[in-house]
Amino acid sequence: MMSVSDWISIICAGVALIVTVIIAVLQIRQSNRMERFEKRQDKRDEQRHQESVKAQAVSFISKYYKDRGLIPLCAIATMYNDLFYYNREMYREFCCCTKEVQNRILEYCDLDLRVSEYNIYEKCLVAIESVLNKRFPDDKSVFYDGGKYFTRSLEYYADKPIPHQEFEYQNHITDVLANAFNSNDKKETPIQQLSVEYGFGSCKEIEACQLVTVIAEFAAIYGNKNKNIDKSYGSPGGYDGEVIETMEDLFLLALFEIYTNCVL
Repeated sequence: MMSVSDWISIICAGVALIVTVIIAVLQIRQSNRMERFEKRQDKRDEQRHQESVKAQAVSFISKYYKDRGLIPLCAIATMYNDLFYYNREMYREFCCCTKEVQNRILEYCDLDLRVSEYNIYEKCLVAIESVLNKRFPDDKSVFYDGGKYFTRSLEYYADKPIPHQEFEYQNHITDVLANAFNSNDKKETPIQQLSVEYGFGSCKEIEACQLVTVIAEFAAIYGNKNKNIDKSYGSPGGYDGEVIETMEDLFLLALFEIYTNCVL
């Protein structure tokens, strides 16, 4: 027969077990309440974050609505070098946005273009050289030394007005390139022809930069035989009244055409 002390020990153990169970249940309930609270808090934080992203994107589009056609060039400016001090405020401000805001801006403009990589210049240079070398193996190159006359359009002359803005200048270059690309003759040398016609070796450096940059732009357009016709990347300077007026604009436009036609 158990003694009184044995019964007391059993009762104490039972009480301790009951208390432990009660505490455990309370802790589980408290933990569940905290988990539900944290989920609600996370949901509210995410909602506020999304509202902030939307507000920043809408604000940017509204501020630069007049030049909204240049928004694709903002994306290119960011992917080229988001630390570069661009002449146009619109480019600088876009570079200062978070990647999420940048892509929301592009989304709201119904563009399939996204800021997805950085330092795209080398990739674009290789792409355009490949197009020209494959199509015109006997032609001269104007993209030597890392495409120095191409990059100088931005790095040396960003804020300078485009020297030759007359319609005839661009029209002639596009005609020469279009005819050459549409020809089946691989011995065509359109770059050599244009270099001679516009005095590439003797003209002012800014004019040489313009020539190389315009060649890059339209070689990318005419050299793409497999266009993404189901994609909308935008047409900077084409439809919305915005103006390609500086060498900075011209460089970014050429890089845009190379990236969307030859890289993507």
